[in-house]
Amino acid sequence: MRSDYAFIETDTTALVTAMIAAYEKMTGVTVQPASPERLFILWVADIIVQTRVAINYAANQNIPSRAVGENLDALAELFYTQLRPSAKAATCTVRFSISEAQESAILIPAGTRVTDVANTLIWETTADVYIPIGSTTADVAVRCQTAGTVGNGYLAGQLNTVVDVFPYYVSCSNITVADGGANTATDAEFFELLKASEDAYSTAGPMGAYVYWAKSVSTEIADVKAIRPKRQIAKTIPVYGGHAFLGGDNLVASSLVVAAAGSGVKATITTDYTVSYEDGLLDITIKSDGALASATQLDISITGDGAGHVDIYALMDDGTIATDTVKALILAACNDDKVRPLTDLVSVKDPAQVDYNIALTYYIPSDTTVSAAEIKTQVDAAVADYAKWQCAKLGRDINPSKLISLLMQAGVKRVAVTSPVFTQLSDGSDHSTPQVAKLVSTTVTSGGYEDE
Repeated sequence: MRSDYAFIETDTTALVTAMIAAYEKMTGVTVQPASPERLFILWVADIIVQTRVAINYAANQNIPSRAVGENLDALAELFYTQLRPSAKAATCTVRFSISEAQESAILIPAGTRVTDVANTLIWETTADVYIPIGSTTADVAVRCQTAGTVGNGYLAGQLNTVVDVFPYYVSCSNITVADGGANTATDAEFFELLKASEDAYSTAGPMGAYVYWAKSVSTEIADVKAIRPKRQIAKTIPVYGGHAFLGGDNLVASSLVVAAAGSGVKATITTDYTVSYEDGLLDITIKSDGALASATQLDISITGDGAGHVDIYALMDDGTIATDTVKALILAACNDDKVRPLTDLVSVKDPAQVDYNIALTYYIPSDTTVSAAEIKTQVDAAVADYAKWQCAKLGRDINPSKLISLLMQAGVKRVAVTSPVFTQLSDGSDHSTPQVAKLVSTTVTSGGYEDE
């Protein structure tokens, strides 16, 4: 959380000076450094300062950005979101198998427990499921009995031990990766969610509302972008008196591709046709001496505004793209009839990853009092911090200047960065798919000592 506001001055020196001056003025007695009067004034000043500190703390606890714990929980009553997100359990799908097909369906009751070979965590089925007549398997969702991120990351096949055996049971195995677990929101996470929740009062589908509802799914989601995408329009349109028309706002006329219907041969602008676009009407004028002169229909393709379409992209705290499990939860939250405007088509998609490498050589000042081993440790930590920072936000440009800054703070004299080079990434503001940096390889080389 941010540093607290100082509503009342708590500088002890200034307070003591003011109190001594007032005492001397009232009594006409000069207060000496070791006099009883000075000791008494110091005692009173200490009580006053402690009281002021308590007042400052209480005042800050009435400000959501500074409040902590139960105080922040109480202030949540002022927002759309009123409860701190609690820990959520991870889920996955488990396939149960029986020895052979039976003449009657075999029930796997809700609450049937499974675990891994080490009995690390216990999972339970979330609903009754039957293995159908003539079949030997059935799939069912299971939920970790321990809430939090501890249940995330179990790979397919790791949950392979049943706790509650049922008739004809022979084996079980999770067929999806366990995910969706989240810890209780921290004060910082809860405050950011409270701010975002203000957009949720609207029923018109603002960008902030979709971001809020997506983030409400899990405290492990670091960044969300809600984009109104561009879309490709492909149509066959008729030709009337040498003209063909297409209506629509925000069409990109420069992206237009035209061909005679069914020919597949791209016509040439100015040679075969001309285009005008005014007041939402695209007018394609056919040249009488061009390749489209005898066409009665045109196949066209053009980029247009995806009004009514919402694409949501999510990034997790560790810089990874949201898994299928988390994306499904986001879609369920944002596509709810009480959240989504009636005319919106909501999709949850993956951002585009842009690969980059880290390759650098650092040099140590020859007069440093810090050992080379310690500097290497600090350099490695700086590189790790940069990698974490670089992928922590959608659309964050790949910026070697940030890497150099962190390395210089690590105590090096000079650093030569071969890679990455500055690369601008899309944040989706132009209606394109947002991008995120992905680290591929790291090569850090020590160049030894250098004089100033």
